Amino acid sequence: MATFPAATERGVDLLTGLNPPQRAAVTAGDGPLLIFAGAGSGKTRVLTHRIAWLIQQGRAEPGEILAVTFTNKAAREMRGRVEHLLNLTAGAIWMGTFHAIGVRILRRDGSADGIDRHFVIYDEADRLSVVKRVMNEMRLDEKRYPPGGMVALISRAKDEVISAEDQLRAAGTHNEELAARIRLRYDPFLEQNNALDFDDLLMRAVWLFDRHPEVLEKYQKRFKYIMVDEYQDTNRAQYLMVRHLASKHRNLCVVGDDDQSIYMFRGADVRNILSFEHDYPDAQIVKLEQNYRSTQVILDAAYHVIKANPNRAEKRLWTDRPGGPKVVVAQTYDEQEEAQAVAREALRLVAEGDYRLGDIAILYRTNAQSRALEEVLLRRGVPYRLIGGLRFYERREVKDVLAYLRLIANPQETLSFSRIINVPRRKLGEKSLAQLGYWADAHGMSAWDSLTRLDEMDLTSAAKLALADFRDLVLEVRAASEERRLVEVIDLLLLRTAYERYVKEGSAEGEERWANVLELRGLASEYDGLPPGEGLQAFLEDVALMSDVDTMDDRAQGMTLITLHMVKGLEFPVVFMLGMEEGLFPHSRSLDSPAGLEEERRLAYVGMTRAKDRLYLFHAFRRHLWGSANLNLPSRFLKDIPPDLVDGSAGLPAGIPDPSMAPARLVEAARPAAPVELVQRFAPGDHVDHRAWGRGTVLKSTMTRTDEEIIVKFDKVGMKILAVSLAPIVKV
Repeated sequence: MATFPAATERGVDLLTGLNPPQRAAVTAGDGPLLIFAGAGSGKTRVLTHRIAWLIQQGRAEPGEILAVTFTNKAAREMRGRVEHLLNLTAGAIWMGTFHAIGVRILRRDGSADGIDRHFVIYDEADRLSVVKRVMNEMRLDEKRYPPGGMVALISRAKDEVISAEDQLRAAGTHNEELAARIRLRYDPFLEQNNALDFDDLLMRAVWLFDRHPEVLEKYQKRFKYIMVDEYQDTNRAQYLMVRHLASKHRNLCVVGDDDQSIYMFRGADVRNILSFEHDYPDAQIVKLEQNYRSTQVILDAAYHVIKANPNRAEKRLWTDRPGGPKVVVAQTYDEQEEAQAVAREALRLVAEGDYRLGDIAILYRTNAQSRALEEVLLRRGVPYRLIGGLRFYERREVKDVLAYLRLIANPQETLSFSRIINVPRRKLGEKSLAQLGYWADAHGMSAWDSLTRLDEMDLTSAAKLALADFRDLVLEVRAASEERRLVEVIDLLLLRTAYERYVKEGSAEGEERWANVLELRGLASEYDGLPPGEGLQAFLEDVALMSDVDTMDDRAQGMTLITLHMVKGLEFPVVFMLGMEEGLFPHSRSLDSPAGLEEERRLAYVGMTRAKDRLYLFHAFRRHLWGSANLNLPSRFLKDIPPDLVDGSAGLPAGIPDPSMAPARLVEAARPAAPVELVQRFAPGDHVDHRAWGRGTVLKSTMTRTDEEIIVKFDKVGMKILAVSLAPIVKV
């Protein structure tokens, strides 16, 4: 085995600057190792230094190390740090998300279990589309059986590594049985299209190891050391995958914090980390409790919220930053006043010169809460970035180009074929496309293969010509993909389809849509260093595995608006947490479930520990969500925080910044916005029609500071309180 120069010979000591627990974690010997890494305790530094230490000490070659992260962004950061520490290329290290590792294994050895190495990856939209198609074939009513719910039940079974047949046998409710029967058609559809969904990437990897011991042994021998980040968020499939791979050398290091396990809805099981000592009785345990992010006030407030959870490993974070501003707890009348107060306070902090807008994050429990914030920020001209809205890769024009590229990589892929067969329009009517589909099904062929037998179909000459042109276009670009750089392939595709003219014609947003296509082209250019063909495959794979956090632009200006579930792993000098109310946070779905309530408390802890310097917790007396108004009690989490850690004021500083301390634009933006004139539209006795609840009669109308509220008695669902500006109602 090759050895590397000692740290001192290279002028770099990997242990310098580490605190004692960090040093113990980095230099721990062989065998199982559990690192409880509290929020902001430097776990990324520990992981990267341990990887570098193992290589530097000659304990492992880079290719003998597997490091699993939960985001691609974290993998890139860790790889860069290791390369910097050792001054070598760390490309040989297997480093990436569980899904990325699963893809890599299945492409290399999945053929042993019948998986074509050129499989495509179906994203969430693709999966939903297939489920809807299957439900249509089964003549199931989507209103009665929401496809999203069926997808969730299928996903849950795959997370548990349960086959479709076993899922059907275990079904305990009618919906569970339906989901299993849908899956019995859904899985074969994916197989026919040489596709795997996200859950398959893990489940099929576990099955590969179970069914083919020789494949498992190959990877067991290869990976001498395995490290898993965010272990508290692993599901059953991930747990089994790790257990399989680590069973030979048993040099398994898991890093995590049970207090930050917040993805139960995705199948994550916090018991995986809490039972690690049971799984590995000889495990070494290291606790990282020194926090390098937040003030002690913020840490103490967060601790008093999380300590109420009965099922947790006891630990308490501390920092060298004693004191700090108290946590501000503020009540507003409604979400409009909440948004105004947040904007005013954020701009005050910026105007006083202490922070930039990019230092400030606004966190909320549900995406619907961002609406009021966006309205206020847009009206005041305050820049912001919304994380978790319509993703770049979900935009129509981007998905069109990606569908073309997927079809070029795999012509048998039905979803992509269906998406772009008539994009841009090729004078193909619904009847012609339906006839093509019927003919292909009747002859047991894919839609693509049927294009070679157009003369046998009962189609118009114009339809046959259009389909032949489409076939020739794909074949031309497909041939080019084997010889040219990826960006040249995309250029040829855009030219042959005249896609620029298509997106710009008849659309006020045409220039913006074309700019998105060019942005995608720019991203693809980063793969031009790979051989022809490989660049296309790698690009499509990385796009499929991309998350919202991975695509965040750290250089972007403006405040960050993001949900609590998505903010994990990030940090900001100033954090506003909104909607701290019973029924919203903790969410109403968790109130009858002890496990659900514990997860909500962990979610609050995650949000609070994102803050470095200042933390604001807001709750509203009245909140409009989903078209109705509710009166809310303050969240129970607020009551857990000792009074001596809380700012005693009932609200926020209302003063306008000193003009000498900031640009005039910010000072003006900090002034209260001009009130919007409200008009009373309804009166008692008016009849209304609601999109979901049907007909009703207005019993009362009240004008508030920000809206008109009406009490309506509906014929079907009884009395409801509605905000007129939000409710989908019309007077009849």
